[in-house]
Amino acid sequence: MKMLSPCFIMRTATFFFTAILLLTFTLCAHAEEKKSGWTAIAKFTVGVVTAFAVHEGAHMVAGAATGTDMDWEAGNYNQPFTFEERADNDTAGFIISSAGLAAQVVGAEIILHTDRIDKNDPFVRGMMAWNIINPISYALDYWFIRRTNYERDNSYQGDLQGVEYYSDEGTANAFAAGVTAMALWQGYRFVQTQTWAPDWARTHTDNLQFAPLPDYGFRLTYEIDF
Repeated sequence: MKMLSPCFIMRTATFFFTAILLLTFTLCAHAEEKKSGWTAIAKFTVGVVTAFAVHEGAHMVAGAATGTDMDWEAGNYNQPFTFEERADNDTAGFIISSAGLAAQVVGAEIILHTDRIDKNDPFVRGMMAWNIINPISYALDYWFIRRTNYERDNSYQGDLQGVEYYSDEGTANAFAAGVTAMALWQGYRFVQTQTWAPDWARTHTDNLQFAPLPDYGFRLTYEIDF
């Protein structure tokens, strides 16, 4: 009997974990708008696609800002769009590689801190679902699965592998840990805003701060009141 590889098991578990989370958000949106369930699901899906577009758009903006030529092409189910860039220096390459995930962190913070944005709107739920799940799945792939992120023939694939390619492994691990921690924290805070959340989960706390460091990487600080 052929044994399943740890890579296959981790990849499959990540797929089902992501699918369950997406389905949970969708069902919550459907429950909130019983009279127009299909509309809620459609808005949720558009929100996911919009967050995905923000991620890819951030790479494009970073490329333009650093004066870097980028070639885009259709990918596969694993990465719908791929790009090749010809960065002139490590700083430009790092900025381009990190821009997508960094934009998601910033975008999620804008949503969470803007009172005029309806946190229970299915479109917003879709954006936040992607902003929360994508950084976590990227980090899991970089650390364990190595399907989206890998290096081969002096080139790289995947945002986190790009961060490593233009800096070092320690910086890439710190970046992955940083965006993962922020995604988890943002997810917790987002749940607190939901009408379907239990009362015990809706106590608002906001004492985790996130800031970039001058020489790559990020700093997370947690404030405890005594």
